[in-house]
Amino acid sequence: MPQDDEEFAHWYERGNVHYRRACVLAEAERFEEALPEVEASIEAHEEGGGQGEVRRAEAVRMAALIEGKGLGRFQAAVARLTTAAARCRRAGLTEAADILEALRQDYLRR
Repeated sequence: MPQDDEEFAHWYERGNVHYRRACVLAEAERFEEALPEVEASIEAHEEGGGQGEVRRAEAVRMAALIEGKGLGRFQAAVARLTTAAARCRRAGLTEAADILEALRQDYLRR
């Protein structure tokens, strides 16, 4: 990544790299390793402010899938999803909030 280009969105690239790593690790069922990667993606997209909200929401969804389905930590995943869905609603990202809420409801039924 170029370090000197002011218009280059370092947070976006870092977030996507961590997200892709998390996906690969999750696919290999290496969930304990995947979770910190996706959490790093969430943090990177946080740096993007409003521009990073949609990608951040997707990273939160992936984190909840890893936590819930991969690691069986449904309560932690529900807490993560509750916070993220509310944040998306406040940001006007209704579709993202609905997706997170649907996964949350699925986990609550378990």
